[in-house]
Amino acid sequence: MKIELTKEQYKKLLIMSEITNSIFGLLGDHLPNTDYKKRSNEMERFGKYLLGKAGDFGCKEFTEKFEGKDVFNEKTHHRLIMPILEDYEEFIIFDGLANKLAWRDFRRDHSEAEMREMGKKNGGYFGVALYNYEKKYWDEFKKHDYERLEIKEK
Repeated sequence: MKIELTKEQYKKLLIMSEITNSIFGLLGDHLPNTDYKKRSNEMERFGKYLLGKAGDFGCKEFTEKFEGKDVFNEKTHHRLIMPILEDYEEFIIFDGLANKLAWRDFRRDHSEAEMREMGKKNGGYFGVALYNYEKKYWDEFKKHDYERLEIKEK
């Protein structure tokens, strides 16, 4: 099978590959007892394969030599990849924290029986019921970032 790509499509594929490699690399390094390390290694091999074709697409600016092999150019990584990963990380922290805190508050306000009933009524979906709980935190983080987030000792 042969796939033909334009130069622009190839660049997008390189960027997607580098983002994927970064995410799987982190997961593989920090969650070693999972299959992420294996998947990270597979993605890294695929990324190297793609980078090996950079000359064919007139995209050598995406690569640099490291120990005799083509790797993603560090300057390009910081310019193209890091802003995406930083935005993603910020969103995941923001959204995940709002969701976890919303669930905590929701559980404080509703008994197990009430939650079971809501679950039955909505097919296990709690998005509508959680919305105002999450919105409180989304609004807080948007207005004050994490400045007012504190851990209180009892």
